[in-house]
Amino acid sequence: MKDFRYILLIAVAGIFFLPACVKENPFPPEPVITFSEYISHGQDSADCLVAFKDGDGDIGILSADTSSPNDLKMKYLYKDIDGIFKPFDAIDTTAVMDTLFYSYRVPNLTPDGQYKALDGEIRAKLRAAPIYYPGHHTVKFEITLRDRAGHVSNKVTTNEIVVP
Repeated sequence: MKDFRYILLIAVAGIFFLPACVKENPFPPEPVITFSEYISHGQDSADCLVAFKDGDGDIGILSADTSSPNDLKMKYLYKDIDGIFKPFDAIDTTAVMDTLFYSYRVPNLTPDGQYKALDGEIRAKLRAAPIYYPGHHTVKFEITLRDRAGHVSNKVTTNEIVVP
């Protein structure tokens, strides 16, 4: 009888203490992003920092995957003379909009182990000359992130960037 009480005591204690050992996933499976900072280095380079959270940790493209599209997209918007931000049609003569995008391949960030939830920051380095189209004085970027499962994040926008 004494052994039964001992086993019962351990079982009850396990019921109360075991859930404390399991990490809960506080993030949804689709990425959630927030704009952190845009750092301009002149006409030909800039850094854009985007914070992210992802519940299943499938951010970034696997190194062997050469066919997946880039997963971080930055849509170029310029402030028109009417004060409204508009997407830039890179080829003015086309009937269909050919909007300018900067896109990046984020490396695989999935952690090892059972707990996969991620939160961190991505630094997109814009290193093309020129980053800004001539004649645009104020621009901003609309940013989205897609994970390997195809979930697309919310859309965030940078602050207004006065072209140097």
